[in-house]
Amino acid sequence: MTANQTPIDTSSDPSGYYLGHAPSPMVVAQGARHILQYVNPAFCRLMGRKAEQLIGRPFSEMLPEMRDCVKLLSGVYRSGKPVSHTEQHYAKPHPVFWSYTIWPLIAAEHPIGVIVQVTETAKFHTDALAMNEALILGSVRQHELTEAAEASNAQLHEEISERKHAQDALHRAQEQLSEHAGELEGLVTERTSELTSTNQQLEAFVYSIAHDLRAPLRAMQGFAAMLVEEAGATLTAAGKGYADRISKSAQFMDALLSDLLAFSRISQRRVVLGPVELGTVVESVLSRLQESAGQVDSRGPWPSVLAHEPTLAQVLFNLTSNALKFIRPHVPPQVQLRAEERGEFVRVWIEDNGVGIAPEYQEKIFRLFTRLHGEEYPGTGIGLAIVQKGVERMGGQVGVESTVHQGSRFWFELHKA
Repeated sequence: MTANQTPIDTSSDPSGYYLGHAPSPMVVAQGARHILQYVNPAFCRLMGRKAEQLIGRPFSEMLPEMRDCVKLLSGVYRSGKPVSHTEQHYAKPHPVFWSYTIWPLIAAEHPIGVIVQVTETAKFHTDALAMNEALILGSVRQHELTEAAEASNAQLHEEISERKHAQDALHRAQEQLSEHAGELEGLVTERTSELTSTNQQLEAFVYSIAHDLRAPLRAMQGFAAMLVEEAGATLTAAGKGYADRISKSAQFMDALLSDLLAFSRISQRRVVLGPVELGTVVESVLSRLQESAGQVDSRGPWPSVLAHEPTLAQVLFNLTSNALKFIRPHVPPQVQLRAEERGEFVRVWIEDNGVGIAPEYQEKIFRLFTRLHGEEYPGTGIGLAIVQKGVERMGGQVGVESTVHQGSRFWFELHKA
């Protein structure tokens, strides 16, 4: 065909691939019938017609003798895979070669049409065909890559914006947290100072009350003794009984105040833990109880524990003296002290053959002022409370296993040194 050299009016390129400037004849066909939607100027010149005479007509009407090309268009439309084809058309005065490069037009991941490049030449040029195919495929591929890059840039911009918002929120949260931490630290310091001051005032008050109360108690004991001594001949039996009860009540109140002071000291004093030899503490406690009636068996070995030695001595003294005090009538007391290692702890046992404790009272006996045996045994009900508080201050725990009329097995555990 002879190319038309006159200007040709073409419609805008609907494919978006800017085929209007391509030197090779190119068309865009859409649908199963391959209706021409766009033709570039080069194709118009090849066909010798204007664009409006071609657009809207099936591709098969443009080149009716090229049936293989129409079949290729249908195959590309169905499969979505590009192809290239060359065929010879016998014409006078010499044969003409037609070559096609067909590429699918994709929308929403589905083929909607094809792009066709047509080349007419008197000779079969393999290199030229390959170059044309590479040019059209590269053009389409470049457009796809551009769209993908634009989509990636938009997504990256959105992610950067979200990350910036997250960083701003994190920065604000960190500032608020720092501000709250400062306020909390100041509040803790203030409360600690107030608590320290309150404890000091309470300790001073307890010692003052104890001193002021114990002085008149000692006076009551002294005057009761003097009354019995000087007026004993004139006092009736009832009068002597009253004087004796006054003296015993004063002694009990004095002992109660002494135990309260001991509980206050063990609760308030500074406790610094360090390695303590259990054997040394046991020997010291037994030397203080050597005048008590009863047999005490202290079996070794005695390992070292992490403790506060004065507090540990108080705990062991209270438990051992209780074991020697709460005995059954006509049964000589037998007390056994021993220690055993349990992993990272050392458990100290104080076992006796005394009156025992009923199960319902075994958790209550460590409370302040708990006395199970009334007037049968002397005591203020504070000794075991001192034991529990002391063991807790040293980071340990305490307990009891007991059977009524058979005896008790008190124990406490401390960390190994």
